[in-house]
Amino acid sequence: MNSRRFSLLLAFVLACPAASILHAAPTQPGTYQKWKGEIDEVVVRIPFRADDFQDIQVEPFDLTRVAVPERQGESGPAVAAGLPALKPAFMEGLQSNLRRRTPASGAPARALVVRIHVVKADPGTRFPAFGDLKANAAKLAVTGELVDPTTNRTLIVFKQERWSGVVTIGKNSSQLLADAARLIGHDVAELISAF
Repeated sequence: MNSRRFSLLLAFVLACPAASILHAAPTQPGTYQKWKGEIDEVVVRIPFRADDFQDIQVEPFDLTRVAVPERQGESGPAVAAGLPALKPAFMEGLQSNLRRRTPASGAPARALVVRIHVVKADPGTRFPAFGDLKANAAKLAVTGELVDPTTNRTLIVFKQERWSGVVTIGKNSSQLLADAARLIGHDVAELISAF
């Protein structure tokens, strides 16, 4: 009986650290699906230390490959006109969720560069069919990279898609897409802060 208790205690002691390791966000090189349960895909090419960067610079969004599907009640040109507002919304989400970095004193000033490519801006529909849970919602899909500009090496590549406005009434597609960009900014801040 004593050896059984010891075995159970030993199993518990070994399982606790393993559970915390499995729950932590992966930061080693590799491809991760549903990274930390939030980001659709993360490819860690080169691990880095976020504290080594004193600043984060977000380049202008690449809107050259964006697909804007036509939806009932929304026009593609009207949605496309609202796409430049995505970067300020993304910046709000990024800045509100970044952890404070403590750079090493005397280290040369370095900036981490964030590149975002908008892949899809789906305005959703304003005239839903009965029971359509995604009615009055918009979806934004992006790919992105975190780059060290001093070496011009891509550290991380990621893909993320967010819905916004599933229960929101009274916002237009541009506002809903901006909300989705804000959520993606929040997600990217979580990604950076994990390193």
